[in-house]
Amino acid sequence: MLERLGIDGVQEQVYEHVLTHPGRSAAELAQDLPGASLDALVSKRLLRVEDGKYSAVPPAVALQGLLDARQLELDQVATRVQELERLHRATPYPVRQSPVEVVPGDQAHAYLLAIHRATRSEVRAFETPPYVKRISPEDAQVSADAIQHGVVHRIVYSRAAVDEQGLDTLLVTLSVGEQARVTGDVPLRLAIYDNQVATLPMVTGTRTSEGLLVVRPSSLLDALIALFERVWTAALPLALGSEEPGEDGDHTLIALLSAGMTDQAIARQLGISLRTVGRRIQRVQSSLHAETRFQAGVAVGLARSAG
Repeated sequence: MLERLGIDGVQEQVYEHVLTHPGRSAAELAQDLPGASLDALVSKRLLRVEDGKYSAVPPAVALQGLLDARQLELDQVATRVQELERLHRATPYPVRQSPVEVVPGDQAHAYLLAIHRATRSEVRAFETPPYVKRISPEDAQVSADAIQHGVVHRIVYSRAAVDEQGLDTLLVTLSVGEQARVTGDVPLRLAIYDNQVATLPMVTGTRTSEGLLVVRPSSLLDALIALFERVWTAALPLALGSEEPGEDGDHTLIALLSAGMTDQAIARQLGISLRTVGRRIQRVQSSLHAETRFQAGVAVGLARSAG
């Protein structure tokens, strides 16, 4: 367990034993731990010896010092990585060949994860199928963690993406502050990180596992950013409620209704029957004094704009 701090398994066992059996001599400890090297642990300041008796340096002192030293090393490595990245971005394109990099499909997932974790300011994305696999709430946790660390997420979902991901997955990020909108369809699967890099499938409509394009600062990146902002402006807000599937609260139903989801999709997401969906939509229309679903959606949109 402590190997990352330079303490092997045998040394850890010796340290734990002395920690729980203080005040013993080397001869006494040798009976319980034959062949144990006490001197090595003394040199690492994990054990101390006084009058021939051994005791363990408290973990909060001994191990925290090692942790701090390792953290300093990691911070120095992180600083070096940032320096190298700045050099990479500053290198003229003729040397780097092209602002567009092709990443093989078998490396795409790890590449996307690394870029996302390196993002410090904002992620903007179009979300739409097809996905490499069925999306689960666990898959959204990386984005949720980033949002909680201050990285703004603005996402435009296609209706197909909302239907496929489902409320359980969407609420993982929406509940911690993701700004989400929805439209009938989006032009392509796209993610933009910190205005510095964009990623998209090699071929529109295919999975990233079939190949990934990475776009660095260039006129192409500028065009992708402009495209996102135009679609974002035209899309409808997606403000899902916290009620669980099957509850009678209408907040989520109204959100799905105003996003243009079909009755079948709403029924799947809420875990209720089509008949119940119809009854609840009628109730919502009545409460909003709307004669049609469209009027109800417009009323909700106006209310949100006013708010």
